[in-house]
Amino acid sequence: MAKTTFTGSMRLVGCFVLGIILYHTVGHGFSFAGETVAFFLLLFLVTGYLALKRPLTRRRRWAGLVGLGVIIAFSFWSTFLKNQIETLPVPSGAITHYKITLVKAVGVKPASVSSVGRVEAIRAQGKWHPAKGQVAVFFPRSAKADSLRYGQQLLVKGSLSPPKAPANPYQFNYKRYLALKHIQWQAYLPDQHWVPMGYEPPSYVVALSLQVRKRLENAFKEQITSHREVAIANALVLGVQDDLDAALRNAYARTGTMHVLAVSGLHVGLLYGVLLLFLKPLRRGSSGRLLVFLIILAVVWFYAFVTGLSASVLRSVCMFSLVELGNLLRRRSSILNTLALVAFGLLLYEPNYLLDVGFQLSFLAVAGIVLLQPLFLALWHPEHKLVRFFWELLAISIAAQLATFPLSLYYFHQFPVYFWVANLVAVPLTSLGLYLGVAFMALFWVPIVSTWLGKALEGTLWLLNELLLWLEHWPAAVLDGFVITPGQVLALYLFLLCGLLFLLQKRLAWLSGAVLCLAFISGTELAEAQSQRRSQELVIHSVRRSSAVSLLQGRQVSFIADSSFLAQPLQFTYQVQPYWWAKGVRQENRFEATFLKTSPKLGFALHETPEGNKLVVWKGKRLLWLQNKPTLTMQPVSLDAIVLQHNLRLPAQKLQEYFSVKTVILDQTNSRNYVTRTTAELKAAGFKVHVLEEEGAWQIRL
Repeated sequence: MAKTTFTGSMRLVGCFVLGIILYHTVGHGFSFAGETVAFFLLLFLVTGYLALKRPLTRRRRWAGLVGLGVIIAFSFWSTFLKNQIETLPVPSGAITHYKITLVKAVGVKPASVSSVGRVEAIRAQGKWHPAKGQVAVFFPRSAKADSLRYGQQLLVKGSLSPPKAPANPYQFNYKRYLALKHIQWQAYLPDQHWVPMGYEPPSYVVALSLQVRKRLENAFKEQITSHREVAIANALVLGVQDDLDAALRNAYARTGTMHVLAVSGLHVGLLYGVLLLFLKPLRRGSSGRLLVFLIILAVVWFYAFVTGLSASVLRSVCMFSLVELGNLLRRRSSILNTLALVAFGLLLYEPNYLLDVGFQLSFLAVAGIVLLQPLFLALWHPEHKLVRFFWELLAISIAAQLATFPLSLYYFHQFPVYFWVANLVAVPLTSLGLYLGVAFMALFWVPIVSTWLGKALEGTLWLLNELLLWLEHWPAAVLDGFVITPGQVLALYLFLLCGLLFLLQKRLAWLSGAVLCLAFISGTELAEAQSQRRSQELVIHSVRRSSAVSLLQGRQVSFIADSSFLAQPLQFTYQVQPYWWAKGVRQENRFEATFLKTSPKLGFALHETPEGNKLVVWKGKRLLWLQNKPTLTMQPVSLDAIVLQHNLRLPAQKLQEYFSVKTVILDQTNSRNYVTRTTAELKAAGFKVHVLEEEGAWQIRL
């Protein structure tokens, strides 16, 4: 019976997921979603009536298939409705002012303050118009910006601008990320561009929750003196990651323990587990079970409340609440069924959760633990309690890592080699830290007790941080640079499934399936490697206030960058490295000098002119980086492109006298006023102009 119920749950969730995927892959331009649902529903009523009138197996099968079609069509339709783009009543360029209400928690980071504003009204041509939509807002740090809170109403001077598409090849698509959260615009707002108007939170429950969380943040800061440990305490216990510095975040990511900082199913599960342990003696009779049920619900929902009612915590709390409800009713519940029910409810509320990385990884991790940990525990039964404890922790870590391994490769392009060691350290210390943190939240108002709890928590987190920073520097701690396709992700999951089934059932059919999956992955990798070896590309990257160029020959690259770019390693990580990894480049020596010397192996030469300009000759193409006025020659120098830099004032007429060239590129070392003025002048003179900041990277492929 349980197996039948689980199969039915998976069919329901699977069809709903299929409808969401269909919309996001092929359905954006389809405008008959509602009519499709009506058609399938009518067809289901007809086939269902025929099956009831004459219950033949063939008719029941057809009715069942049409019923699944109804679910797919309904899922497609609900996703279509959720992703309708709000349109403005006037052109965005005509907007001079707009009113917003902050509808997300305000994040305060070292250099900026951020939130999401719900647009209430816009002003154009002296008149106010009602409007709908959301805008991602960013403020420079100031006392005025730091005072912002959820529910704050603002009057903003300026227009609404849509997010820009990725500026460089294979760069993270922030525009799509915002679109999946139904955010249509973004704005950077210095203090002089906005004024507070009032306070009207969309939800007073959420507002109170965030106020309580802020009070607890301040309580942690009062009792924990170390900035590093208080940042981890806020992340671990409250889910606030604003104060985490890049080095510490990187250490957790590279050791495979980043999940302990994202308040989610792990934290709620640890809390639920310790409650079960202490409340077990009370679970006697119907009144005892009811008391335990009420206590557990009160504690886990209070924890969700003080962590800001985030989506990751809410889905975990819902799942454990349903499990405990089954215990109250003395119904044997399957965690997988409960997981499927929670997933269906969340996707029904917000279909775009399916494409959220946290949603995918958390559900897969829980499913992996439920399905795989018992298999690992069945392989070995240690008699010693301490050995059994660590073996169970290791089994949980391996099960969760296996279940999320393909998706982690797809999204993060890296694999932490020592995750199993790191989690043996992180899970016990995280559990202790969480329990101390929850005790501190309950007793922070008691002077002596809160001080001792704060010191104990600080010591625990100090030990956790030091051990993970040590593990991060073990040899070959992280394998990175993996770039795989969605098809390879599916093949990896099928490979893992077939491999496990072969180990359990010893059937050659499962081994054959695993071999076929491995052959598909290997074949696609070989085809991609062959394509990469033939690549010949030059890319002038769009990088903030600097200049950077990649010259690709197969899986080898030469990199040219100015000193401004070299001083900002994160620019390389986010704007250049994804392109290198996608092209199979793995070399570690990224930067040798401000400008690299001639490299005959990669088919390019770099020359410096007497005026200090840089000329690159690559595969017969000639590009000049022009930052100083050139010297006039007898005949115009023939070039394929010129890159104007550092606001060089050179009239279009002079440019035509000096060079025979059609394409002019303006990089981001130039000011915006210069770019606007020069672009208009060059286009009027017949030049083809490419502005890196607006149009993204410029490429040549051979």
